[in-house]
Amino acid sequence: MKLATPDMIPKIDKYAAEKLGFEPVELMRRSAEAVREAITENYPEASKVLILAGKGNNGGDGYALSCILSAKDVVVCDLFSAGQRTDEGKFWLNKAFEQGIRIINGQSGELYDLIEKADVIVDAIFGTGFTGEPDLSLLKLSSAVNSSGAVKIAIDVPLGINALDGTVCSICIPAQITVALSYQKPGLISYPARAYVGKLLYSDLGLPRNEIEEVFDFSYRYVDFEEAKALMPKRKDNSNKGSFGKTLLITGSDSFRGAAHLSVEAALRGGCGIVHFAGSEELCTELRMRFPEAIYHLLSLLNKDLSLALSEQCASVLIGSGSSVSRELCLLVEYLVENTSARLVLDADAINSIAKYSSPEILTKARKKPVITPHPLELSRLSGIPVSEIEKNRLSFAKEFAKKYNCILLLKGALTIVTDGEAVYINGSGSSALAKGGSGDVLSGLIASQLAFSESAIKAAALSAYVHGRAGDILSEELSSFGVTPSDLPREMARGLSEIEKSIS
Repeated sequence: MKLATPDMIPKIDKYAAEKLGFEPVELMRRSAEAVREAITENYPEASKVLILAGKGNNGGDGYALSCILSAKDVVVCDLFSAGQRTDEGKFWLNKAFEQGIRIINGQSGELYDLIEKADVIVDAIFGTGFTGEPDLSLLKLSSAVNSSGAVKIAIDVPLGINALDGTVCSICIPAQITVALSYQKPGLISYPARAYVGKLLYSDLGLPRNEIEEVFDFSYRYVDFEEAKALMPKRKDNSNKGSFGKTLLITGSDSFRGAAHLSVEAALRGGCGIVHFAGSEELCTELRMRFPEAIYHLLSLLNKDLSLALSEQCASVLIGSGSSVSRELCLLVEYLVENTSARLVLDADAINSIAKYSSPEILTKARKKPVITPHPLELSRLSGIPVSEIEKNRLSFAKEFAKKYNCILLLKGALTIVTDGEAVYINGSGSSALAKGGSGDVLSGLIASQLAFSESAIKAAALSAYVHGRAGDILSEELSSFGVTPSDLPREMARGLSEIEKSIS
């Protein structure tokens, strides 16, 4: 699903009016209709509705709503005592006056009494126009609204949420329902904001998305099943193992042997033609008994020349899953980053070793953008930024880090983010079923496998995140989110890839 940034919405509205014949007054009515439907379907018994209207088009939607909420005790608060700025907003403001809708100003002594008595409070204050900077003059209002027992419904974006990056400020009014209009916005479906929007409904207002999407560049995507279909690479029947590339896994250690097992199986089931594994003699022997399909090489982390030679035979290399943090691993990662022509996937201890013994600057020396797969704590170690700061602004931080260090960053967590600093994919699958040691090893093995034959590294990473998360979702229905183990995931991921493949064949 394509996501529109806040600055795109006015441009899309203008294009819809000037090129597609959609009158702004009519679009405002459709917006109001979507919100009316949300109220009547979810809270049919509500009778007292207070609409808090700003002076922009979000407020205009509020005035339009007041005109179509039949059989309701409706009051509109002109919050800033400024009326409406646009012609369409003025149209609905005048319409509300004509219909006898009660309108009070923001300084009215009645406002806080109405807040206390309302069944539903509609937030039509800023919408996408809010930048995330708190206006302390609204602190008293937000506190009163949040303390009331009324249902809070937000038009497009709740007050206090930045629709671009998902940051939340102190004046936020959390909603039970948010009705997103025209297009979904990246901030609404990202944490931390996602915890404040309640039930997220959506109306495209009848706009012809195909025509709009031919004109505008959408750099943010939400990865659901339909988007996964678009990310899925095609496999031709007249092909062979060489058609789908080779991947090399340098994973596992005596301390974390399971990481090697999990990453190898994931890679074998991820679609690449040949899987190579390099490690100790004991680990190779152990893996060969379980996965005879892979090719095994004895390798010490100290042998950089052999590592490079093996990597040059492959299209992708995964290193770091369960490898143990060490200076030797850091030196090997640095050497491969600077010298190999293969696409690198740096996971877990590769990231931790760079953080401890080097710096993220090494990533900028790669011949091809490496994919790095940290969870927030690993990214904190690598960047030197506290986890709390990263989690406050996941989207912007991830994008800035990827751009600065010339990498593809897959930031794990609820609604995993995949970005190269320009394009951003927000993963729509996954749950707490994946919050177990070893899940990341499976994901990294799948990414390495997909990278071996995919033309786009970021698309391969985004698809892998979705397939991995969806496998956890499906398994949790059978085994519960408590009972899913990382070992369950590779086979279910293969089924998930099959389902996507069949849907586009």
